[in-house]
Amino acid sequence: MKRSFSPVHPIKLTLVSLLLAGLCWLMPSQVRAQSSSIASVSFYEVPAGPYTTPATAITRVEAQILSIKNQIENVVHGSQEFNDLVIKEQFYTIIDDQLIAGKTVKESLEIGLKLFATDAASGLSKGKKEAYRQEALNLLKP
Repeated sequence: MKRSFSPVHPIKLTLVSLLLAGLCWLMPSQVRAQSSSIASVSFYEVPAGPYTTPATAITRVEAQILSIKNQIENVVHGSQEFNDLVIKEQFYTIIDDQLIAGKTVKESLEIGLKLFATDAASGLSKGKKEAYRQEALNLLKP
């Protein structure tokens, strides 16, 4: 049996090799982009301040919790909006509990933000987590 040599075969090998080399060259930037997540240290740390006094913070946070509870009553139970509001209420309740326990406003915020790293908040989008964080920071400024 005589072996035939096709000029197309080396061209295919060359194209596949170039394709794989190109993918390997692009891969590190894609891997880095996927590895950055909401669980970064900076998300859970809040700026040094200034913040309102703990007494004022308790008043504002409790008013926020009441507002969220009113919103929860007006949405369909089990919907994504309902679930998001429940997580938001838990977030502010944790902050309120920490303030009542005597923690500083900054410490209370950081403890509250840790809720977003739990399974309870796994259904919450990254954008919502960041929005809730910023909303709490704005609420507790002087």
